Amino acid sequence: MTPCAGAGNERLLSHYVMGHRNPRGTKIMYGYRARIGYCSPPFVTEDFCYEFYKMAPRGVTLMVTTLSIKAHGVTVATDDVRSTKEQIDESHAKSLEAAKYMARGGADVVVLGGNPVNQSRGVENLDAICADLSREVGTKVITSTHSQIKALKALGALRVATVHPYTAVRHEEHERSMRNMGFLSSGVIGCGFTVMDLGRIPGELALTLARQVKQANPDTDTIHPSCAHWATAHAIDQIESELMVNVMTSQQAIFWNAIRTAGINDRVEGYGRLLREF
Repeated sequence: MTPCAGAGNERLLSHYVMGHRNPRGTKIMYGYRARIGYCSPPFVTEDFCYEFYKMAPRGVTLMVTTLSIKAHGVTVATDDVRSTKEQIDESHAKSLEAAKYMARGGADVVVLGGNPVNQSRGVENLDAICADLSREVGTKVITSTHSQIKALKALGALRVATVHPYTAVRHEEHERSMRNMGFLSSGVIGCGFTVMDLGRIPGELALTLARQVKQANPDTDTIHPSCAHWATAHAIDQIESELMVNVMTSQQAIFWNAIRTAGINDRVEGYGRLLREF
């Protein structure tokens, strides 16, 4: 018999599920303030989880389902990797299924991750997708794309330069993504890694690329380290103070919108204006 089994332990189970204090004053459930569900596009997900818990106030936890993105720019499927379009379509379908299970598991908010996955449905359709899914699963649903748009608006961004971890062939995609979100793209720089290499990216690259893109595009007022799955959180404050710009990283924006949607209004220091002021 499990510790919570039996009629005599119903009150303890209720405390456990609701995140209340037990008789000794200890909070039993880790996510007693908010539980955030995240549908993570990379098939192997690492840095997002690490940065989430660097930022998260006590009592806020993360649920993760990894999706189907193994490589970008694949036009013809192989035995090992499907085409990029197939990966994106499969990821979208899996995220809808994952949202249902996360809601059943008690998620306060579910994030449908991945700008490419979100925007493949059309930015204009995302509100309806979230509203319909939220009604179906019974919990709040947001997207990476919505999170980044809201974050850029909160920061007052006008001219946004993007730094990303991939090769130059993806520059145009990042410029188009920024335009789709309603902002002017002032420049794009990448650093040549693949999806499977994201956890290997040296920590200094986010700052190095930010310096390069600002020097090349001095009218930039906001720098966007794109992709929520490489090391960027540690560099946010230094980029903002050294280059006198706003910073919106994909991971930071997702985290910010998710916890605010869940009703967590803590001002978090150390990770930029977005979390400190809004």
